[in-house]
Amino acid sequence: MLKIKVFLEKIMKHKYITTLVVFLVLIGYLDSNSLYNRYKLYLEERDLQSQVDAYREQYNRDTKLYMELMDDPDAVVRIAREKYYMKNENEDVYVFGEADSGDEEVK
Repeated sequence: MLKIKVFLEKIMKHKYITTLVVFLVLIGYLDSNSLYNRYKLYLEERDLQSQVDAYREQYNRDTKLYMELMDDPDAVVRIAREKYYMKNENEDVYVFGEADSGDEEVK
């Protein structure tokens, strides 16, 4: 009982420091809007913003390709040959290099 009384007297002697420490703990960790939670949300927002930028860049590339396809009929043939390995009836297509993403034959 004496130890508790001495402890409480020390706390009461430094009541402003104690209040400040309790306030910092409350704001820093215990609150739903704590600094820790705000930092986690900041990191999540940064990641989501980078995804938005990547999707916006992809959209711009696809829009440019679409406009090219709509304006130039020869672009359709070029992309069909390059990307999908299509050919005319009287020609053969030879592909040099590695296959894309698991399209390899199993022997």
